[in-house]
Amino acid sequence: MKKIILLLLLGNCTKITLAQQNSSTQYLYWIRFQNQLIFSPKLYWNNEVDNRRYIDPDVEAQFIYHSRLHYRYKKWDYAGGLTLSWAYAAHPEDGYVSPTFEIRPVAEVSHEQPVGKSLIQNRIRVDNRFFESDPEKSIWEESFYVMRFRYRLQWRIPLTYAEESIPRISLRFMQEIMVNNKENFFDQYRFYASTEYYLNKIFSLEFGYLYIYQQRFGRDEFFNRNCFRFSVLHRVTVHH
Repeated sequence: MKKIILLLLLGNCTKITLAQQNSSTQYLYWIRFQNQLIFSPKLYWNNEVDNRRYIDPDVEAQFIYHSRLHYRYKKWDYAGGLTLSWAYAAHPEDGYVSPTFEIRPVAEVSHEQPVGKSLIQNRIRVDNRFFESDPEKSIWEESFYVMRFRYRLQWRIPLTYAEESIPRISLRFMQEIMVNNKENFFDQYRFYASTEYYLNKIFSLEFGYLYIYQQRFGRDEFFNRNCFRFSVLHRVTVHH
C-alpha cells in the first residue's frame, strides 16, 4: 500500500510540475459548522455545513453538506453517509449562472495509531459522485457518474491540556491525494495545517490553512487554491 501511494504521489508531482503553465492562483475563505452526536463510545454521527467563498471578488464557490455515521472498533473507524454539494463559480471574476448540484454517497475506513501523545491517522475514502448534467432537468432524471478514491494521512498533536486527557490546544497536519476512475486520473492534492482551541467539552474553534492543487474535471486546467478556514465544532453526548 505504501509503495502504491508513493508511486501515485511521485507520478502526480511530475504532472503537477508540467501543468504549472495552465494553472490559476485563487484565494478563498471557508466557514464550517460541525455537529457530532455521540451515541456510545463506538457509535457517533457527524453532520457539517461548509460555505466556501472567494476573497476578491467575494463570490460563492461552493456550499457543501456532509453527513457520516461512524462506528469505532479498537483502532479502526468505519463510516458511511452522504454529501450534497452546490458548486458555483470556478473563476470568481466570471461569476456563475446557476450552481452544479452533486449527490455523493461516501464510504470510508480509517486507522489511528498513537505515537507518544500525538495521533497518526490513515484514511481511505471512496466518493460515488453523481453530477447534475442538465440544469433544466432533475439530477434524478439525468446525471453523470464519477468514482473518486482518496487517501489521507493526518497527524494530531495536543499542545496543552485543560484536564487530564482533555486537550485545550491541539495542532493538526494533513495531506491528501485524490484520483478519479475516468477522464483525468489526477483530481487534487491537499495540504492542511490548523490549530484547534477547546472552549469546553462541547465546543471548540479551529483556524486553519488549506492548500489545494486541483485539476478541473475533464479539462487541461489547474487551480492553485489557498483557503483560510474557520470552523465551529460542536459535540453532544446523547448516551448515559
